[in-house]
Amino acid sequence: VIAAQSALDECGTGAEVDSHGIEFYGYYSFDYSVDGEIAGMLSVNGTDGQVWFHTWHGEFIGEKEIE
Repeated sequence: VIAAQSALDECGTGAEVDSHGIEFYGYYSFDYSVDGEIAGMLSVNGTDGQVWFHTWHGEFIGEKEIE
């Protein structure tokens, strides 16, 4: 979470990382919000902390959780 928020802070957009990320093999993915609205997603490498933004998703439209 710290690496993800640090990367967002460097962008200067005022975005906040959602602390409830999803763990994958070797990395973690997080949504982030601007003004309380989901604005995008980023991932953090679990070993070296490298962060990458998921720019290929396009604009966030919605999300549905299926149990």
